[in-house]
Amino acid sequence: MSRRRMLNRRDFMRLSAVSAATTMIAACGGGGGGQAPAPAAPTAAPAAPTAAPAAPAPTTASVATAIPAVTSTFKESPMLAAMVQAGTLPPVDERLPKNPYTPPHAWVGVGKYGGVLNKTYNNAWGITGFIHEMQYGNSPLRYLRDGLAIGPGLVESWEANADASEWTFKLREGVKWSDGEPLTTSDILYWWEDTIGGNGKEASYPAGLKPINSPPDEARSGTGSLMTLDAPDDYTFIMKFDAPAPLTADRLAMWVNGFIGPGWFFPRHYLSQFNPVLNPSAYQDWEEHQRKFNHNNPDYPRLTGWKLDTFEDGVRSVWSRNPYYWAVDAEGNQLPYIDTINVTNVQDKEIEKLTFTQGNVDHAHFHAQALADVQDLRGAEASSGLEVRFWDSGSGTGSMYFFSQDYKDEKLRAAFRDPKFRQGMSHAYNRADVQRAVYFGLGELTNGTMSPKAIEYNINDQGRAAYAEWRDSYMAYDPELAAQILDEAGYTVGADGKRTLPDGSPLQIQVTYPADQQAGGEHLSKNERLVRDWQAIGIDAVLTPVPAEGYGEQWRSGDIPMITAWEVGDGPNHLVFPSWVVADEPERWAPLHGRAYTLRGTASETEQLDVNPWERNPPRINDGEPDSVPAIAQIHQLYDQSKVEPDAMRRHALVWDMIKIHVNEGPFFSGTITNQPRIILVKNGLMNVPTRDDLLAEGLGGFVNPWIIPSPATYDPETWYWEDPSAHGG
Repeated sequence: MSRRRMLNRRDFMRLSAVSAATTMIAACGGGGGGQAPAPAAPTAAPAAPTAAPAAPAPTTASVATAIPAVTSTFKESPMLAAMVQAGTLPPVDERLPKNPYTPPHAWVGVGKYGGVLNKTYNNAWGITGFIHEMQYGNSPLRYLRDGLAIGPGLVESWEANADASEWTFKLREGVKWSDGEPLTTSDILYWWEDTIGGNGKEASYPAGLKPINSPPDEARSGTGSLMTLDAPDDYTFIMKFDAPAPLTADRLAMWVNGFIGPGWFFPRHYLSQFNPVLNPSAYQDWEEHQRKFNHNNPDYPRLTGWKLDTFEDGVRSVWSRNPYYWAVDAEGNQLPYIDTINVTNVQDKEIEKLTFTQGNVDHAHFHAQALADVQDLRGAEASSGLEVRFWDSGSGTGSMYFFSQDYKDEKLRAAFRDPKFRQGMSHAYNRADVQRAVYFGLGELTNGTMSPKAIEYNINDQGRAAYAEWRDSYMAYDPELAAQILDEAGYTVGADGKRTLPDGSPLQIQVTYPADQQAGGEHLSKNERLVRDWQAIGIDAVLTPVPAEGYGEQWRSGDIPMITAWEVGDGPNHLVFPSWVVADEPERWAPLHGRAYTLRGTASETEQLDVNPWERNPPRINDGEPDSVPAIAQIHQLYDQSKVEPDAMRRHALVWDMIKIHVNEGPFFSGTITNQPRIILVKNGLMNVPTRDDLLAEGLGGFVNPWIIPSPATYDPETWYWEDPSAHGG
C-alpha cells in the first residue's frame, strides 16, 4: 500500500462528524441558539431494493466512455488569453491534449469564466487535502454514476485480453503537467520502478535503500505476485499479471490519486532530481524526495484543474487555475471556469459555523457541522446566501469502533481475538440510544457492513439476505445476553464488581480516541454512551485520548487497543477496496496481518521470520504463523480467489462467503447506523453543483463518505461557475 494512501483519516473522520438531516427536519427552521431539530422517523437505508440496479455492475471489465464531440474551436479564460497575448503562455490549442476530456453529467451546463471560490475547514490538513479530494485530474480512469460505471480519465481507451491477465491502456496524447511538461508513460514507470521498486528494479537500488512506497494491492494478482509494467511508447502502458485481474479498470478509477491513493503518475522531470535511486551521489535517503512529494508543496507540478500557489501551514492555501488542465466543456471551453480557490483554516467547530452563517464561505462539503447545527444553518440562509442541501453519505456504519486483532499486550489481544468477547460487547451497546441522541433518529440500525449501496447487497435476493444477516448480527441491545455471553466465555465479575480476564487478571478497556476530538461531536458523543453501556455490564471501560503525534504508527505497530472515530463508507463494491472486509493493509482491525499482506511478493515477505512479529521492521504477522488468526487467513484465501475470478456472479458469491466469516467469527468492526444524509452548503449563484435529485437521476443519490469514489471530485467541480463572476472577485 502506498504511503500516500495513508492520509490523515483520523482528521477526516473528526471533520466528518455527522452533518445531516432529512429535508423535513431541516425545514423546521427556527433559531434556538443551537437547539437540535426535533427527531424524525428513521429514514430507510437503501439496503434492500426490490430490483437490482439498472446500471451494469462495476465489477465487469469496462469499456471507455465516448467523449462528447467538441463543436467549436477551443476557448479559454480571459486571464489565460491575456497571458497568451503577452507571450508568457502558449496558445490554448498547444496546451490541451489532442482529445480533451469533457465531463458527461446531465446537470452540467456551459458556464462563465471568472471569480473566486472561498472555502473554510476546521482542519489544518484539509486546506490542501480536501482540495485534492475535489479534483479527479490525476486519475487514469474515473468512476461515473456514483460508481455504477467507469469512464476515461488520463487514459482515454483500454482493453483486456480474454482472461483479463493483460491490460493495455492508452494515455491522452498531449496532456501536460501544470508546468507545461508533457505527461508520458515515463511518469508511471517512475512511480512503479523508482519509488516502489517494481519490475525487479528494487534489486538495483543502492545498498541499504528500501523503496519509499509499497505496491498497492491493485498491482498484484490473486497469487500475490506483482505485475510487470511495460511501456512500449510514450502513450501506451501494459499491466501484465500471472493470473486474471478482472477488477483492474475499476481499481484505476479509485481515489483521486496524486496525493490520495497510489498515485500512478509521478512527475519524473521534477522528482527524479531528489531521488536517491537515480541520484545516489546527492541523496542517501528518501527524505528530500518526501519533502518535495508533499501535498503542501506549491512547486510540485499538478494534473488537476487548480494548482497550489500558496501554502501557510495551519492558516490558508490559495489555488489558481491550471493553464494546462486537460478538460473542456461541450463547447470547447477549457476548464475550470472559476479562477481561484481561497481556503482558510479555523480553530474549532463553532468558528467554522460562524464563517458559514455569516456567508464568508461559498461551498462546504467536508466540515464539522452536525445535526444540531442544521437549524442554525437553515435559519441563516437568507443572510448567508448558503443553501443547505443533502446528499447520501453511503455509510455502512455511522460512528464505529473496532479492537486491534494485533494488540501488543498478549492477554488483551487474546480477548480482542475472542469472538465471544466481541459479540458480548456488541450486545451491550445501545445503538438505538445513539441513533436518537446523536443522529436524531436517522438511518437504520446496524452492527456494521460495507455501504448498503454496494452491488453485492443489491444484485439479487441472496445478496439482500447476506446484507441483512451481517447488519443484524450481534446488533440487538440486550445487556442480559451480553453478560451471559461474557460469563460463559470466562470474563466474569469479580468482588469489586468489575469483569476480569479468564485467568482472573484485571480487564480494563481503554476506549481510545484522537485527543483533538471536540465535545459534542459524533464520535465522542457515541463513545461516551459506549463507555456507559460497557460499564453497566461490569466492564472497566475508560475514555482515553491519544495524542495525534505518532498515532498512525502506534496503531500499525500494535500499540493502540482500539479505534473509535471512523466509519465505513467505501464502495461501489467490496472488492475494489476491500480493507474493511479483508485485512489487506495496516490501518484497520488487523494491522500486523494487513501489513504482511501488503508485502506479499516482495523481498521483505520472508525476512525476519525468526523475529517476534511486533519487533520486526515493519511489524507484521504472516498467515499460518503461530501468532496469526485463522479466520483472517480464510478471508485472504477467498479474496485471492475473487481477484482471479472472471465471472462477476462468482465473485459476488465469494464476497458472500467472506461475509459469513464476519458473521460467524466477528464482529471485527461494529457500527451504529447506515446511510445517514450529509449536509452540503452551496452559495446562491454557484452553478452546476448537483442536487440530490440530480445525483439520483444519474446514479445513487451521491456518496459523501467514500474516498474510493472520491467526492465531490467525481462530480467535476471544475465545471462549477458563478452566475455573476464579477460579484465574486475576491
